Amino acid sequence: MRLDPSCLIKTIFLSEKRKNVLVLLLKEGPKSIDEIKEALDVNSSALMPQIKKLLKWDLVTYDPVEDNYKLSDMGVLIVEKIEEFLNIINIYVENHEYWETRDLSEIPYHMRKRIGNLKHCELLEADRDCLFEFHPTFVENVLASKYVMMASSTFQPQTVSIFSKLLKRNAKVSFVLTEQVFDKFFDDFPDQCKCFLSHENMSVSMRSGHIGPLTLVVTNNFMALWLFDKNGRFDGTTLLSYEESALKWGRELFTYYSSISNMVYIDPDSGKMEFTGYNITKASKF
Repeated sequence: MRLDPSCLIKTIFLSEKRKNVLVLLLKEGPKSIDEIKEALDVNSSALMPQIKKLLKWDLVTYDPVEDNYKLSDMGVLIVEKIEEFLNIINIYVENHEYWETRDLSEIPYHMRKRIGNLKHCELLEADRDCLFEFHPTFVENVLASKYVMMASSTFQPQTVSIFSKLLKRNAKVSFVLTEQVFDKFFDDFPDQCKCFLSHENMSVSMRSGHIGPLTLVVTNNFMALWLFDKNGRFDGTTLLSYEESALKWGRELFTYYSSISNMVYIDPDSGKMEFTGYNITKASKF
């Protein structure tokens, strides 16, 4: 007998209790009825009718030996997609005006479809007279970090002083940037760049192509993201999250940009700047 997909959708989404049971079993695995009641703070009379409907659809199975409930194999596949969908809906609702204006095209698709991991984000509005200066809340947080990973397609001079302070505090720093931004840093801060390229706690990587209109920072404590709007304008708004899911997302995005970049370093023998094995044009400046 062919089942009606709309009935399954209603079974999942028209009951907050059923939805919560499914997500709980996905995240935490098999649970007894008492464990489900405690986790969701509901009583048996409210819970059992909902579980029976989930059993009817074979989304959930009952193990009489272990006396617990768990997602079926198909239930796992379905609920994983449901959670992904709900996460995206939730972040969109939280900061609708922000997300509807942002250019997401340069975030790779495999990361964009998981953007729902950026839960409970704060929006830090920039001072209109200082768009290219970091928000004080961000600066305070980043300077307290043990490690910092940053990927950027914009030139932000304040980055130099932040990195210098971090290195003095023995923090580890990884920086991925575009060739155009690298050249600008090099022209404006040659001594600091030389220090960064030779420092044991810092790695610098450069892309000959384009990272996209964004800046990403991930530390051991938070993730921050700056996105251009759909008209290519930068308004300095900082998207900040302390959630572990956001940190994981940020680390994976940074790893993606790092994997398609080439490390820049100073050869200890020649004292010249090298770009993963071959000299780049500005090496003669050293």
